[in-house]
Amino acid sequence: MFKKYIIYPIALFVLGTIFVGCFPEKSETALIYDGPVVAEIKNFTFGQQTSVLNAKGVVAAVAQTDSSRTVLLNVRGTDSVLVQLVGPQSAAPIDVNFKIRATSTAVEGTHYNLVPAGVRKVTFAPNTSLAYIKVNMVANSLTTVGDQRTVIFDLQSDGQVKPNPNFNKFIITLRR
Repeated sequence: MFKKYIIYPIALFVLGTIFVGCFPEKSETALIYDGPVVAEIKNFTFGQQTSVLNAKGVVAAVAQTDSSRTVLLNVRGTDSVLVQLVGPQSAAPIDVNFKIRATSTAVEGTHYNLVPAGVRKVTFAPNTSLAYIKVNMVANSLTTVGDQRTVIFDLQSDGQVKPNPNFNKFIITLRR
């Protein structure tokens, strides 16, 4: 009986070692992205909670999603939308165009301003994968408590870099 307690663990160890030794080795080339070069919008506050005032005047906590964020208009002076390059970096700057959807309820110049003003592109500096769309909030542009407006960003294809169809839209909800 004592032999059973020694032989079984040794046999399991030997068999486990044989099976693990049969797994293919990871190579560095397996970690290289070889798909198309795309740009996508990321929400760095993904999963964080925000307070939302509903129609009945009740404050509820809502998690930020990967494609939207709520900001308090009179608290946050400048917001930034993170745009990420997926693919190899370039030695030259890369421009990716975006547009503000016509269905946005916030008005540029009234509720927010883009930085630099009127620009509809984001530029990846040489050898980088991150760029930001900067949005300045216009304080006190919403006067009623609970009022809110949305700014909807859409990345555009310029031929060189296409938007990732899963992460090409982002909504900022401006709230008072």
